[in-house]
This record gives sequence, C-alpha cells and structure tokens, in this order.
Amino acid sequence: MRNEIATFLSERIDAGDFPSAVYLVAEKGEIVLHEALGYAVVEPERIAATTDTIYDLASLTKVLVTGLLVAKIVDMKEAWLDMPALFSNDDNPLYRKHLVTLLTHTSGLPAWKPLYLLLDSPEEVFRLISSIEINPENKVVYSDLNFLALKSIISNLMGWPLDFLAGKEIFDPLGLTSTFFNPDLRIRSRVAASEEGNAFERQTC
Repeated sequence: MRNEIATFLSERIDAGDFPSAVYLVAEKGEIVLHEALGYAVVEPERIAATTDTIYDLASLTKVLVTGLLVAKIVDMKEAWLDMPALFSNDDNPLYRKHLVTLLTHTSGLPAWKPLYLLLDSPEEVFRLISSIEINPENKVVYSDLNFLALKSIISNLMGWPLDFLAGKEIFDPLGLTSTFFNPDLRIRSRVAASEEGNAFERQTC
C-alpha cells in the first residue's frame, strides 16, 4: 500500500497539482503508514516536507472552526438557527434572513468581495457585509461573506475573538497542539507555504 499511495501522490506533485503531501494511515489507534513527499516551500528556497509539516486548512476552517462554534453556541442556547442574521438595521434585507442561511450559503450574499482593498481594518468587515445588497432568490451561492458574518456573530455572542474561542473550545480540549491561527515565527520552518491568491485577486480587481 505504501508504494501505491506514494506513487499516486508523487505523480500529482510532478503534475503540479500541489508541491507536497503528507499522508497517515492508522488502524485500531496504531499508525501503520506515515510519510512526507515533495517540498513544503518552493520559493524563495526549497524546504522539504516532513511528517510534522503544518498546512493551512484554508476553507476547511469554515466547517472545523466556525461551524463547530455555531453548533456549540446553539447547544448552549446562546443562539438559535432561526435567529436573525443581523441584530439591528431591520431595513436591511439580511436582517430578515436566519442564521441558518449563513451556514447553508443561502443568505443571498455574493460569493466574494475584495475586503482587504475596501476596508482599513478587520473591525469594519461586519458593517460592510451588513450593507451589501443581497439577492432575494433563495439559492445556494458559496460565499466567504456568510462565514465572515458568522465569525462576527460568534464573537459578539461569546465576547471573545474567534481565534481565542477556537483554541479554548476546540483545539485545546482535543489536544491539537499544531492547530492554530497565525503560527508563531519560531515554527515558521514547519509551515508549508500557501498560494499567492491575493496577488491574483488584486489583478482581478
């Protein structure tokens, strides 16, 4: 099995699908296979991937952090799925949407906005999202804005930033010592480089 997995991943690395991969196979709590392939960093220097390389979870954060925290606050009766997506400004159509529409990408918000070009600080994100005209049709549009709005709602309800809550309520209880936001520079060599997405988006804008 090791050769089959390694061969498949090596082929995808050579094809340019991704620069590196780490795989782990366990059975009955025992690690059977664990191997790193390729380079965690390609530019400006090459750093080989290792079995403890840390990768960006990217949009999995929506499910593994934001979604779990929403489930927790609903379970704690701090929120409910049919509560308004906004707490004020009832003239805005988003106010008449429910929290569940943000979770299911049916709020009517557009798929994307270049917030880092439109705003001066993260504190302005929720205000801007609240002012965006929404599509009245109840259809699925995968949108980062839905989960950025949820991030603000969670922080307002719980009284702490999302990264702190993720550590306190999810990472620490599960013993996830290599899962966090904004890794310390001291472990930078363990962190795989991420794509240059913003440069592409800036050109698009």
